[in-house]
Amino acid sequence: MKKTRPRPRSLTVSAGAAVALLAGFLSTGWAAASAPAHSAPRAVTFSVAPDGRGSACSPHDPCSLTTAQGKVRAATRGAHSDIDVVLAGGTYRLDRTFALDAAKGDGGQSGHGVTYEAAPGAHPVLSGGEQVDGWQQGADGVWQAKVPAGTDTRQLYVDGVRGVRARGAAPTGFTRTATGYTTSDTTLDSWKNISDVQFGYTVGWTEMSCGVASVSGTTVTMDQPCFDNSTRKPYGVNANLPDYVVNAKELLDDPGEWYLDKPAHTLYYKPRPGQNLKAADVEIPRLQTLVSGTGTKSRPLTGLSFTGISFEYGGWTEPDGADGFSEVQANMRLTGADAWEKQGSCDRYSSTDPGTCPYGNWTMTPGNVVFDHTEGLSITGSTFQHLGAAGLQLGRDVDDSTLTGNVFTDISGNGVEIGNGADAAPADVSLLPARNTVADNWVHNVAVEYTGGVGIFQSYTRDDVIEHNQVNDVPYSGISSNWGWGHTPTKSGGNKILNNLVFDAMQLRSDGGGIYVLGQEGDSLAGGLLISGNVVRNGNGADGGHAIYTDGGSTDITMTGNAMFANGTFSMGGCKEDALPYGNFSFTGNYVENTTPDWPCGTPDNLTLDNTQVAADGTGVPASLIADAGLEPRYAHLAAAPAGTAPKNLALGKPVQAQFVDGSPAALQPGTKLSSATDGDPGTWVQASGQFRWQLVVDLRKASTLGSVTVGMPAPHFATDFHVDVSTDGTVWKTAGTVHGANWGTIPVQFASPLTARYLRIVADKPDDGGQRGDQMAISEVGAYAPVRGNADLALNAPAQALFIDRTQADMQPDSLPSYATDGDPGTWAQATGQYRWIEQVDLRTPQSVDLVTLLQPDGKFATDFHVDVSGDGSTWYTVARHSGSLDGLTGVQLDKPVTARYLRLIADRPDQGGQTGGQMAVSELAVYGLATR
Repeated sequence: MKKTRPRPRSLTVSAGAAVALLAGFLSTGWAAASAPAHSAPRAVTFSVAPDGRGSACSPHDPCSLTTAQGKVRAATRGAHSDIDVVLAGGTYRLDRTFALDAAKGDGGQSGHGVTYEAAPGAHPVLSGGEQVDGWQQGADGVWQAKVPAGTDTRQLYVDGVRGVRARGAAPTGFTRTATGYTTSDTTLDSWKNISDVQFGYTVGWTEMSCGVASVSGTTVTMDQPCFDNSTRKPYGVNANLPDYVVNAKELLDDPGEWYLDKPAHTLYYKPRPGQNLKAADVEIPRLQTLVSGTGTKSRPLTGLSFTGISFEYGGWTEPDGADGFSEVQANMRLTGADAWEKQGSCDRYSSTDPGTCPYGNWTMTPGNVVFDHTEGLSITGSTFQHLGAAGLQLGRDVDDSTLTGNVFTDISGNGVEIGNGADAAPADVSLLPARNTVADNWVHNVAVEYTGGVGIFQSYTRDDVIEHNQVNDVPYSGISSNWGWGHTPTKSGGNKILNNLVFDAMQLRSDGGGIYVLGQEGDSLAGGLLISGNVVRNGNGADGGHAIYTDGGSTDITMTGNAMFANGTFSMGGCKEDALPYGNFSFTGNYVENTTPDWPCGTPDNLTLDNTQVAADGTGVPASLIADAGLEPRYAHLAAAPAGTAPKNLALGKPVQAQFVDGSPAALQPGTKLSSATDGDPGTWVQASGQFRWQLVVDLRKASTLGSVTVGMPAPHFATDFHVDVSTDGTVWKTAGTVHGANWGTIPVQFASPLTARYLRIVADKPDDGGQRGDQMAISEVGAYAPVRGNADLALNAPAQALFIDRTQADMQPDSLPSYATDGDPGTWAQATGQYRWIEQVDLRTPQSVDLVTLLQPDGKFATDFHVDVSGDGSTWYTVARHSGSLDGLTGVQLDKPVTARYLRLIADRPDQGGQTGGQMAVSELAVYGLATR
């Protein structure tokens, strides 16, 4: 990874003094004469604040951001040192793009740099958003507020949480025509503002949307050219009947939905539980481009850095126009008349009437922060969130950039974009971005609106390195490399994808991968793409795709030392594109679930295979490979949930005995030992031998007041039924709690009232008949805890939502409500319908320390695999636990360490393929425990 140059010590001066000082340096040569030969000139610093009105640009008299930019431009004309612009914390509301131009002096000169950085401990936000106030709530509970005439937006955020544009199910009785649809239902003819309504199409690896031009009776006419471009492509996927309708007030019915009535200049919002818009921060974007940086071939923008800055609330309204959002793949689009036939097709389908060349010349979704003709750009420790286009775009002739330690989240399109879809083989190869490094970034929950998007998109580039990033919770591919399907030679080459961690990719779309490759990657293996050291796991690739996918026209790829497991699909493979070159692959030294790749469209040429098979849970993958993938230790905090308070386990390190149920000493299974039950390591356990029914006795060494006990049991060594006894003397025992229908995991036993005990006894009640599902009880860890304040279950009667994976409101099964998952009644349950995979989300009302989560699922209605995310704000989510192999009954998940969270969501990972044995996840009770003591 490229090293960051050492930063000289700063000198804070007023703006006027800075200019005078620089003039003095230039006219007298004082700096050269007075400074020791070995000393670097100290940086000139300008201080800014959101409310800065001064002219000195000093800490005591800060100026505005634009004032400081003017001072920078004056200073760079003869700069002999670096220049730092230090931003105080707060929100900088931009009324226009913060445009940086090499010709105007915004970049560094003579080897010196210009840095925009957060003041120590500060959190500055460059915002393109506009606050909406004046909200009034109607009798129906819907809030409304006036906005200025001309306001247009596709996004709205309440306290940083993205709302959902009012949407509903697809209309019925539709028949497609050349210009739109006919329908047997005239409902749409009565809707207001029909020309603002859009139809959405989820087709394969794409999600497209086109506007309704007009409705007359039973005739629906669609916007052009979007409709033709989305329905007539001779390649890829085409829209047919709509899957949903969006952006009509008539559809405003679910919590979290909103609608903008543009003719009436009025916003409407249906609140989520507990929201009061009079007290909320409601934001809509008013700028598309927050920050831009540009130069020219002869004068690039150089030496520019951003550190610790948040880029937020940028929008993009072009998809509301006649072009709509006619996606080809990875948020590349068709735009303009006849694009379906011409754009990107070259001579593939017609040599007498060819389309646009070279093949691959589509329209890229823009970034809310964009750079072109830039050298040495550095963006570190910054955040890109609440954005309506792509996050960051590095375009033509961006070289030697470093993106390090940043977070990309809550972005409508791709997280990071490098290159474009047009420069496959430019006459001037220097137009291709080159030698850029994307390292140690956390890219997650992006492409939330345009769900065919990816985490990191790398188009035609040279010698770029994408390494040590964590990419998770993306609807399509995690990292996507190259473009064009190989229909034209490219100048791409020398790129590397190294040591990344990708999980929970392919959440919505199909036919992609955790890492996805497309087209020619070089002119030889040595000069091609290297994919090495990556871990790709827990994807949802059942509907086409592969863990690492080498798709159409891919050539010159070395894939070595990667791990691929728990993805529900083939580890390797791809699809040959027509009769094009495909192959020159070396796939060796990888650790994969299945060693035979999937080649549904033809075997590649020149293929070398030599890989090691591992288990679906990753057993067999070297620990060093897993440890080295993803964020390096210095950046691990980016993706770590806020720490909680660890409860005091009174059983930790205490002596134990293993007995048969008659009290006699029990023999132990080979390799297990007594101390494993209280050593704090859930990876070790104690297990009796010779008799199924046995008991473990823990001596707490002194009498203690207890409110609960936890019993950890590994898979597949668990007792479905067990009970817990307590005693003060080890002779007289009292049963404190009984558990039935347990699965493997950590099971809490809450006492009806506090008890005093020195000794605990966990007694296996099953296996005693055919109802036992574990082979025999083993105990990995015993916890003993003092009583808690209030309800032990933090989720009891807490507000709950049921969501589909795209975060829209889930449809529920008859006689089922989201609140049934937290009502304390095991006889009721929450269960979605229409989609197997769904989310149960709980608001704990205030931030809580969370240590343990339990899930009770009814017979025949359960997910075998699920995971748990937590959040402090309802927008940024952290995956804190994953569980597999559950059945109906009670499953307990002990977190690796306590976390602080207000929101918790349970996500069904199966059924998503044949391994699911339950009908569909139903949640009888979702309980959350913090185990905070009195």
